[in-house]
Amino acid sequence: MMKGFTLLEVMIYIALFSLILSAAALAGYQLFDSGERNQSAVSIQEEGTFLNRKINWALTGASVVAVSGGGSTLTITRPDFILQSPFILNGTGNTITMQRTGSSPAVLNSAAFPVTNVIFTVVPASGGRPASVKTSFLIKNVPFTFWKYLRQ
Repeated sequence: MMKGFTLLEVMIYIALFSLILSAAALAGYQLFDSGERNQSAVSIQEEGTFLNRKINWALTGASVVAVSGGGSTLTITRPDFILQSPFILNGTGNTITMQRTGSSPAVLNSAAFPVTNVIFTVVPASGGRPASVKTSFLIKNVPFTFWKYLRQ
């Protein structure tokens, strides 16, 4: 009686082993790829939240707000920063900048995350609601919209 495998059995085992290895490689690739996409989505969300916080900070305590430049420029006057008022937020090109009186514009967003389609809208007070500012923009084609109510 001979011991060992036949050539056909060896070929079947090699084919099965190859199939299992290719499935494992594909699963590993998909796992790493989805992790990278999730990290990118989280980074975009963090950038949008950061910009929202900066804009909300500039609008906190605002006494006068005005929109110009087709909605891409927001001018904010705050009595608590009277020497540095007005703040000017500008959303042209791929950036949102903030400028105080007597200083040069500071870019708020990271160069890795271009901001496009920036639109500021001032909504007047109505129906018991205070006036508000609506800010909308895109970061890498992901839409963001924020509202800030202006309380006097």
